[in-house]
Amino acid sequence: MGLQIYYLPTTSKNNLKKILVTGGTGFIGRNILEELSNSKKYLIYSTYRKKKLRIKNVKWIKIKTLKSNILKNKTYDILLDLAWYDLHNYNSLSHISLQVDEHFELYKNLLKSNDDMSLYIFGTSLEYGFREGKLSEKFLPKPHVNYSKGKNMLRKKLIEIKKKKNFKLTWLRPFYIYGENQQKRTLYSQFRKAVKNKYKKFKMSKGDQKRDYINVKDVAKILLNLMNKNLDFGIINICSGKPIKVIDLVKYWKKKLNSKIILDSGQLSIPNYEPYIFYGDNKKLKKIINEKI
Repeated sequence: MGLQIYYLPTTSKNNLKKILVTGGTGFIGRNILEELSNSKKYLIYSTYRKKKLRIKNVKWIKIKTLKSNILKNKTYDILLDLAWYDLHNYNSLSHISLQVDEHFELYKNLLKSNDDMSLYIFGTSLEYGFREGKLSEKFLPKPHVNYSKGKNMLRKKLIEIKKKKNFKLTWLRPFYIYGENQQKRTLYSQFRKAVKNKYKKFKMSKGDQKRDYINVKDVAKILLNLMNKNLDFGIINICSGKPIKVIDLVKYWKKKLNSKIILDSGQLSIPNYEPYIFYGDNKKLKKIINEKI
């Protein structure tokens, strides 16, 4: 990425900040929890629904939904909200009919206990809509699938209550994150599976579409850096800022894995909700994480 990441000095035990992470057992969640657990700056709490992970210094909270009573009347300094479901179907009605209210109810409950807390909420780069080229935080959102519509609805609700509250808000717009333990349907996981199972060929799209990919380990370091600064950053693209052809990215993975698998390109189509050239402007991100605040 070319981003130099600074860390602030650790805080004394008496001044540890309490952080609540939702979606901590997910792909991104487990990586950020590992970063947080090594920082010695936070008292870490994370929600889970089915099975908690073995990560040191994390206190787990079992919930059914984000409206669970166990999350009410609790005081935290920071919320990192990574939870969201039905990601296998971007046009599921749950994105706009259920999940927006679930998350907003959580925010309201937490803010009742601490009006001055910091919220770090994961949105999506799809909020930019079907746009070609470099996407800047200055662009007005044009969500075109229910997933991004739901995220944008949630953001606007937060902006409204922010007029009356003192909380800090950082709205994170990740682009294409990849890494180990990712969902099976993703390009990276499918390729790793094909290599592991010694397939002769890997079927994929033509691969000339350009995307903005960033490793989940880098994302975790960026998030920790932002939370250490603890400021009101508004919208931030989480991206490399460097578009790469998908075929070139897969070739890079192939080389790293020392594989001889044949890339059978042109066999699959790309999703109809994705433009051909879609990448993030990371000027704001670089400025923030390269500054010692």
